[in-house]
Amino acid sequence: MTRKTRELSFEERLTRLQAIVSALESGESPLEESVALYKEGLAHAKACRGQLAKARHEIEIYQNGACQPFEPESWAEAGGDESREGGPDGADGNGYGL
Repeated sequence: MTRKTRELSFEERLTRLQAIVSALESGESPLEESVALYKEGLAHAKACRGQLAKARHEIEIYQNGACQPFEPESWAEAGGDESREGGPDGADGNGYGL
């Protein structure tokens, strides 16, 4: 049976990365262990950069207004009159653009 591991949070990865750096800086680990720690640290650093890039992208989307909550009043002000033929989706008013 395969055991699934959960994805570590950014904070958990960062904490582990700090522990790895401390262990490597101490110089007390044997060479093989130091190499293994270094590889693990690289993997955590890469994952953290990916998580940060994803968060940055999400923030940019919200800041640029691409993901604003739908408000019927703002739709009407923007010229989207649902009473017109075709409705808000420009189709037959079924809401699916068909």
